[in-house]
Amino acid sequence: MFKNSISTLIENSIVEKVFPGAIAYVLTDERVIYHEAFGCRSIKPKRLPMLQTTLFDLASLTKPIAIATLCMQLVEKGKLSLSTPAEEYLPAFRQKGVTLTHLLTHTSGLPAWIPLYLRAGSRERVISYLGEVELESQPGEKAVYSCLGYIVLGALLEKVTKQPLDQLAQDRIFAPLGMAQTRFNPPQAWHENCAATEDSNSFERRMVNYERYDWREGVIIGQVHDENAHFLGGVSGNAGLFATSTDLGKFCSALMDNGGVVLRPESLDTMCQVASAEGERRCIGWAVTDDGCLYHTGFTGTSIRVCLKRKLAAILLTNRVHPDADRRGIIEFRKMFHEMVFSC
Repeated sequence: MFKNSISTLIENSIVEKVFPGAIAYVLTDERVIYHEAFGCRSIKPKRLPMLQTTLFDLASLTKPIAIATLCMQLVEKGKLSLSTPAEEYLPAFRQKGVTLTHLLTHTSGLPAWIPLYLRAGSRERVISYLGEVELESQPGEKAVYSCLGYIVLGALLEKVTKQPLDQLAQDRIFAPLGMAQTRFNPPQAWHENCAATEDSNSFERRMVNYERYDWREGVIIGQVHDENAHFLGGVSGNAGLFATSTDLGKFCSALMDNGGVVLRPESLDTMCQVASAEGERRCIGWAVTDDGCLYHTGFTGTSIRVCLKRKLAAILLTNRVHPDADRRGIIEFRKMFHEMVFSC
């Protein structure tokens, strides 16, 4: 049975310092078949055990869970059209011909990443700045993963609905699914149970060659790790969501139930259509594996893989960026973990 193999794999990876701790959660459409916590949620400033109830900074899992889902809900209501240029909804984003589909499938041509906290000047100028960035390819030509496109989508959702992004996600996704331990900017009372991330955001400091900035000092716990999302107040389309494994299981269950109470079956079908562009296999909000599963990862060490046909989902949460994101081995580990689950 894969359970023993998963436990051994995770325990060995902790010894090899791939990450300090992890939670593995595997479910079918009928029941949870595996849910275990390993190692520590924090080793600095103090050592604390990982719990099944520990909250994680989901990083880029924010994109499929919150942003793509909200976009499809608004498409259902006729408030958005996937083929409409984003500029029509968000005039400050002056990129001609970039549609919602392009942004949602990472085929917009926007660069993968820019340190907006150093380049945009202010939070209010982020979208107009991205509207002036030179595209690296023609819209629809290539699939290149871009956090920037989802930052635009987060702002677009707020513009169209005239509601804050965090409230939108709470009202339209988390509350209907009973995801009571999922939110942007978790309150202080939740921080003790959050998995720790990086010490002083050393990875991004290196990424920008130690440019001067008001960097956070000390281990980041309960605040979004991603510096662009932090610059935007912790509520952003690219990152910022925190959740427990159990809550993520509720979201996956909804997907396996033809969208459950959050998406119509036809919306789910639309989401799963692979973008016809050169490069990575992308659909709306997700990557698509060779065997047709929906898959996404987060920089902090998180991942979800869902097979809608088999009605099988695997959630992996690790704190591999703690206390430094320069750890090695997470890519190989994630591949082995998901192969163990989905080869059964």
